[in-house]
Amino acid sequence: MTYRHLLAFALPLAVALPVSAAEWSDNAKNEFVQQCIAGAPAGYEEPQLRAYCDCAATNVSKEFSEAELQEISRQSPPDPAMQQRLVNASSSCAGKLKP
Repeated sequence: MTYRHLLAFALPLAVALPVSAAEWSDNAKNEFVQQCIAGAPAGYEEPQLRAYCDCAATNVSKEFSEAELQEISRQSPPDPAMQQRLVNASSSCAGKLKP
């Protein structure tokens, strides 16, 4: 299974958060999770998406600093190395998408 499709909805969420990785508030994490669920590809149940998105928010918040998130948001297209870090941070959560 490839996790590239997960990047499509995880990347915009990571760059939208205005706080540093070490300082993600509950509100920022909840917003990330809600937007992650809303931007997910079809075919997943809401509980699966919530579990994945919650896990991804936790992992992405550990991996990316505020400066890195801002850097990604200014890139078009985003740097492949940064994209790969995002995939790596969230890919361990992919098991949450299984029924």
